[in-house]
Amino acid sequence: MPKSQKKQRQPVAIHFVSQNYYAEEPFRQVEYEIIFVERGNGTLYFGNSVAMIHTGDYIFINSFEEHYFRPDFEGEIFQCHRVLFDDSAFGSEDDSCRLFFEGIRLCRFLKMPPELERRFLIINKMEKDSEGRELILKSLLFDIISYAVETGQYERFSQIQEIKKRKLSAIDNALRYIKDYYSENLSLELILQLTNYSKSHFIRLFKESTGMNVSEYINRYRIEKACLDLIYTSNNITEIATSNGFNNIQYFSRKFKEYMNCTPKQFQKRRKKLIERP
Repeated sequence: MPKSQKKQRQPVAIHFVSQNYYAEEPFRQVEYEIIFVERGNGTLYFGNSVAMIHTGDYIFINSFEEHYFRPDFEGEIFQCHRVLFDDSAFGSEDDSCRLFFEGIRLCRFLKMPPELERRFLIINKMEKDSEGRELILKSLLFDIISYAVETGQYERFSQIQEIKKRKLSAIDNALRYIKDYYSENLSLELILQLTNYSKSHFIRLFKESTGMNVSEYINRYRIEKACLDLIYTSNNITEIATSNGFNNIQYFSRKFKEYMNCTPKQFQKRRKKLIERP
């Protein structure tokens, strides 16, 4: 299909959903998530970690983090409100708020002021197309993040900012290049041309900065973009794979399942159902 005829991806930024259940099988999602538990108790599993959750808890989940929930008792009343968001909620790639958020990790369980519960309930009662709803939702997200920062409920996990302070701009240039040209045929050798470092030195710095090697980072970024296309466009899976840098559909499906714990089709069906839910 010619590029001009494809349905272009719509801005995602922030999404809100309320539901009386949570996934009981392991899954990953491309967005970050903040869960407010209005009612119910149970166990939340994060990879190999386990945590008990209770009424009134605020829980932060990182993007691509495998997790699922099991209620304490079958049939127990459960209600939660979910704010799902991506980095673009904080502005452009150069925005200082976005750069700061990308360099921290919020605490798993957040302690929030009582008035935020009322804000969740207000948004839940509003229709999706209600005037001002998007503004109120964005305000809620920023209030949660800013309160967490004000009260020290975060830690720095990225060393990218420290590397910048040491004037090692090669990593930042490489990340920007990957984000600009992820849909093209990228290679380590091509990215190395942006730097003055040896291959071994660059690989070490890149791993220190991102926690991944170059190929892992590229694949994860491509999968992230593919996830958004699966949800917010009508393009088929082959088109989505190729437009995001995967020329082999079998390889795309294998890497997608490795990162998201499901096939592209399963992810698309599950997430479109969530987005379309009234």
